[in-house]
Amino acid sequence: MIYLPDTNAFSRYLRGEDLGLKAKLEANLIHCRLSAVVLSELEYGAAKRPEVTAYAARVKRLRELIPGEVDYTCADAAFYGFIRARLANLKPNAQPIGPYDLMLAAQALRLGAAIVTHNTSEFQRVHGITIEDWQTRSWPVRFLNPCHESATPTPSAPG
Repeated sequence: MIYLPDTNAFSRYLRGEDLGLKAKLEANLIHCRLSAVVLSELEYGAAKRPEVTAYAARVKRLRELIPGEVDYTCADAAFYGFIRARLANLKPNAQPIGPYDLMLAAQALRLGAAIVTHNTSEFQRVHGITIEDWQTRSWPVRFLNPCHESATPTPSAPG
């Protein structure tokens, strides 16, 4: 299983705020990937406060620690468009999710990866995604989104 921790999971890990999260992440380092989307958010946080050199040092340490980085691809963009349209068309109330979470969800679906997040309510709206919350006491809590259809449609790659 490939794991894509979200920004908050990596931030809590880097700050040492959650020993359970730290243990679970370190036990699964070989399976964790750093999304370019998450890296963008972490780099923004470090750039926003350049006087706090610990922020940039944490991002550097994370990049050294995680074995693989995941670029945002054209295939991810196709998944993004599909997911966004599906969420926008939910009736009676459309329930979009944040743009960065949506991009991360697209990557997870393309890779067949699980999102590691404490923000399960946001990601549960994405059909077919696997979510793990490593911040709970009984980790891992795994959510498999209920299938309302026989299979998750796969968007075609841009031609």
